[in-house]
Amino acid sequence: MANNWDTLFDNSLYQNAKISPDGEHLAVSIRHEGSVILVFFQRDTMQLVGKIDFQDDYQPGDYIWVNNERVVIQLVKQLSTRERPVSYGELFAANLDGTKGEMIFGMHAGDGRSGSRLKKKKTSYAWGYIIDTLPGDNEHILVSSTPMSKSREALTSAIKLNVYSGIIKKDYGKTPMANANFLIDNNDMPLIASGIDKNNNINVYVKKDSNWEALPEGTVGNKVTPLSISQSGKFLYTIDSYKQDRRGIFKLNLDDYSYSSVFTDKMVDITDIEMSTDGRSAYAIRVDENYPAYIMLDKENQEAATFKMLLQSFPYSEVKITSRTEDGNVYVVYVASDIDPGSLYLFDKAQNKISLLFKYFPNIQTKDLQQMEPIKATATDGTVINGYFTAAKSSTKTKPAPVVVMVHGGPHGVRDFWQFSRTIQYLALNGYSVLQVNYRGSGGYGDNFETAGHKVWGTLIQQDIYDTYQSLIKQGKARAGEACIMGGSFGAYSAIQSAAIYPDTYKCAIANAGIYDLELMFEEGDIKDRRAGISYLEMALGTDSKQLKSMSPVNYVEKIKIPLLLAHGEDDERAPFEHVLRLQAALKKANKPYEWYVVDNEGHGFYNSENQKAYMKKVLRFLDEHIK
Repeated sequence: MANNWDTLFDNSLYQNAKISPDGEHLAVSIRHEGSVILVFFQRDTMQLVGKIDFQDDYQPGDYIWVNNERVVIQLVKQLSTRERPVSYGELFAANLDGTKGEMIFGMHAGDGRSGSRLKKKKTSYAWGYIIDTLPGDNEHILVSSTPMSKSREALTSAIKLNVYSGIIKKDYGKTPMANANFLIDNNDMPLIASGIDKNNNINVYVKKDSNWEALPEGTVGNKVTPLSISQSGKFLYTIDSYKQDRRGIFKLNLDDYSYSSVFTDKMVDITDIEMSTDGRSAYAIRVDENYPAYIMLDKENQEAATFKMLLQSFPYSEVKITSRTEDGNVYVVYVASDIDPGSLYLFDKAQNKISLLFKYFPNIQTKDLQQMEPIKATATDGTVINGYFTAAKSSTKTKPAPVVVMVHGGPHGVRDFWQFSRTIQYLALNGYSVLQVNYRGSGGYGDNFETAGHKVWGTLIQQDIYDTYQSLIKQGKARAGEACIMGGSFGAYSAIQSAAIYPDTYKCAIANAGIYDLELMFEEGDIKDRRAGISYLEMALGTDSKQLKSMSPVNYVEKIKIPLLLAHGEDDERAPFEHVLRLQAALKKANKPYEWYVVDNEGHGFYNSENQKAYMKKVLRFLDEHIK
């Protein structure tokens, strides 16, 4: 491995692996000659039995076995003008020997004609995503179909699609909302639909007598997430914060709409739900106060029992079952931690044997990496702020290493977790400790904590970040005057904003893909293209022009005393390139020093591994120059 650890940013050879329902074969997506292909192995011998090469710059995204011989693949396309592959909602199906490959849904399926008297596969100018594989039906799947539009706000339908011919067997009609998510009942029929309205609230509909009926107002919370329908079909399980602060598990009686709490953690929101591999039932909850912790919901479920055993086999790790055989005897299991970038294992239940399939990054040794430690700090007003600290390899108690304050994006509904990070490990192995702060406005700590960050992006949130760094100094893990602040997206905004309002605290600031003029967010970028996006901006930022100007660092760069490194992708749709151009112009006018790293064909954050390496080398040189 190179001395500066830039191989941390290499692409993984293996992307994913899933086992066939009968357990005879594994489908594995791998990198090959600059692209990604899907290959199939005989499980017992690991002999190659087939592969799917994709043409016209297509690559496999997620994929799923629909029977013992056939997979359906969510395609992504590599454009010449963009580094990150894009999805147009197209579905491709093929057999494991590579034969009978067929585009079964999307704008390149069919013959281009919208219909005829004969039942033919149709061209669908829509985004399609798999809802359910319909166990017991080897020829069809349920797919959501949302007609293409710039705002993506056309109404969604659910369709039953033949996985061999691409013919639509049944169209269940449009829902009353765009980009709807579906849950199906035990008769394989769509029963629940949910989606975001123009006010950024989640609406839930129930199918009754062929019509979608909205739940009565106030029945559930306005940020509810439907999870699953009970085996009896009587109850809908959700994640919600209905009449409480934190998000927990709730149960809705679909007969009388009575709603009750099942479980809520005392400290944090539910992070994730472990769903059965058919996606129809939840058997465990994950919460992350400090480290990942799991609570079993359904102790009788065989998948739940297996999952519990796997948690015991891989302590202090994130564990997820990614696929399993139909009889529940063989499982593919993903395992990762703060010092493990991820591995896939095969668990044979009958033999009680766990074997390694592959490591995503086999050249990275866990013994070389630095552990991530949960921390707590007290803000100026007494609020407890959570975060994580990763000490540099070179750091000691008597001589703490310089610190990079790494600010997460979002800011709302997002938080930092105890997990592997290439960027954090790269910095820690090159002599820099890293502080991550779950400031007010972050998700995961209750609604009140998140909404406390609304309309205070440039003030209270930055105060929380500052206070947590000061707490680190008091704990002896950092020294005053030996820190730089860094981040991407909102984290980039924070880096520049904190450089302006705390001009003597940080030695430098590094900002990638940032927003620096808050008023511009209402004028440019993909957020304002959606009605729910405008509602989000008004909620999170407000509409007071004076206040927005006062929190936009582009307006007061003269306060900045430290050197800046500005990075951006020219094709960024979330934080348009105009943001950094305006900041650059303001810095030039004020005669303030800055360095520049701009890449064409990149969007919101760098995707290409060589671009990531080049950027991080520039970051390291910048830090070495200004903080050591």
